[in-house]
Amino acid sequence: MKLFQKLLSALALITLFFSACQREIKNDLPPGTEPGIVVNASPVNANLTGVILDESGTPMPGALVKAGGQTMVTNDKGLFRFNNIQLDKYNSVVKVEKAGYFQAIRTFSAVANNTNFVRIKLITKNEIDNFVSTAGGTITLGGSTITIPGNSVVLKSNNQPYMGTVRVFAANIDPTQNDIGEIIPGSFQATDANNYRVLLKSYGMMAVELEGAGGEPLQIATGKKATLKMAIPSSLQSSAPATIPLWYMNETDGLWKEEGSATKVGNVYQGEVSHFSFWNCDISNNAVFLEMTLITNEGPLPYTTVKITRVSNGSSSMGYTDSLGHVSGFVFNNEPLLLQVLDNCQSVIYSQNIGPFTATTNLGNITVDLPAVNELQVTGTATNCNNQPIANGKAYIYFEDVLFVAPVQAGSFSLHMTRCANSTGLVEVVVEDLDTDQQSAPIVAAASTGVFNTGNIQACGTSSVTFINYAIDGGAEYVINSSVAGDSISAYNQGSQNYFDINGFKVSQPNINIWFGFTGNSIGSFPISMRSVNQYDSIVVVTPLNVNVTTFGAPGQFIEGNFNGQFKEGAASTQHTINCTFRVRRF
Repeated sequence: MKLFQKLLSALALITLFFSACQREIKNDLPPGTEPGIVVNASPVNANLTGVILDESGTPMPGALVKAGGQTMVTNDKGLFRFNNIQLDKYNSVVKVEKAGYFQAIRTFSAVANNTNFVRIKLITKNEIDNFVSTAGGTITLGGSTITIPGNSVVLKSNNQPYMGTVRVFAANIDPTQNDIGEIIPGSFQATDANNYRVLLKSYGMMAVELEGAGGEPLQIATGKKATLKMAIPSSLQSSAPATIPLWYMNETDGLWKEEGSATKVGNVYQGEVSHFSFWNCDISNNAVFLEMTLITNEGPLPYTTVKITRVSNGSSSMGYTDSLGHVSGFVFNNEPLLLQVLDNCQSVIYSQNIGPFTATTNLGNITVDLPAVNELQVTGTATNCNNQPIANGKAYIYFEDVLFVAPVQAGSFSLHMTRCANSTGLVEVVVEDLDTDQQSAPIVAAASTGVFNTGNIQACGTSSVTFINYAIDGGAEYVINSSVAGDSISAYNQGSQNYFDINGFKVSQPNINIWFGFTGNSIGSFPISMRSVNQYDSIVVVTPLNVNVTTFGAPGQFIEGNFNGQFKEGAASTQHTINCTFRVRRF
């Protein structure tokens, strides 16, 4: 019964990638110099939500997610949400950090004033081997190798020579695997040597990082190079060209950048690189911007994977629809294309030939006829504490690792979605009355295909308001409140541990934010860990500083408490006082 309520404090997840409206041709991309296009920044304000998974598809709690200048942590179902942050119509970037995994980077096209969605799988960061820095070494990973000459490694922080054991972390990334759209660093978008936006067809990619014996980040010294031999997937070996450009992932903008080339030697590509990052062997193709809206006879098709493939060579790009079925992004210029709609198990459930396109195009509505085994409709009615139909509310529906939000109007709600074929999963539903700030207990039941009717759900008995109020140095109180548009609050438990991280921020005023945590699982007093507050982001707590927990609810319920004390910014000697009260929903 608790699964869904945990998700609700990330509140209202709905989703991603793209724009829409009526069929039209737009010319809002800078023209550039033929035959390519140069894409300039196009900022938009929007929401972003998503789910973070490991390579097996298991949700990842406690992952640090960064987007639009804000930071959030995932709950125990791997979910996160940002409200009203600045993204970009053509090139939004989200980054994810989690101990034991390579940093994940994802780029996508964002819809203004809407909730965008990403689904990201993290790549395990395994130590493959090590060598002595003065001697150098060759590390083997499957069919790939990494060769680093002696005396060529420096500390990444200051470029000073590093002497000692070099630990090598690496992973092969197979561009032909079914879930590559969820794993690939960035996307298949790139900027070539002429700064044109292009799409890539990959013939192999790798992640490589170096660390010292103490975990210090290392890098290749200026003027030195390492040799990479990247394995070519077996299905691509016969078509792989003799030479191919090399591309590295630019961690700032999330785009692949062209740098150098590689030569085919047997079943690998061999090339030299001057730094370590994600590296990719690719052929590039000119790009054009495409928009569409996917609908069914029952309405928009939300939160659904869309894959568009170049018919001539199988290279593809991927994205996700938002809550209204919009999807957009870059596709291959002047090429016949195959549009495919996938379920969450990466199976094709609809396909249609489209294109070719030579200019920015909006296809308008595309009606998708889903197989019966891939359809699920969740419906129900909702009443308030007076047993009257709710006029203004939301139904939060969790299914197959995604939290959907459906409006409650005139006391009823309905949501139509895709699902993995021939499977039965749990559907969890909570209804909130926005006029009274009351919510229901969760409804949890098994559902397969067809229509799942929850019956009537009464949104009554639990306040849905959360807040974090605090003051620094006796100044005016800062108020972060879940009932205020653009305020975001979350509290999550790190797996089976008793450590709770609590954070909140005001999107409209980026310097109003707070992040703290404590170890405890009951009412009581516990030492606090302060991460950041407003402009102070390197906090040292002046002990003792304890949080007083006055209410400690079950998962999905609330943690309430307060604290007051002193802190310093980093090594500074100046002390600051802080007073805080809070009520947050426990994941």
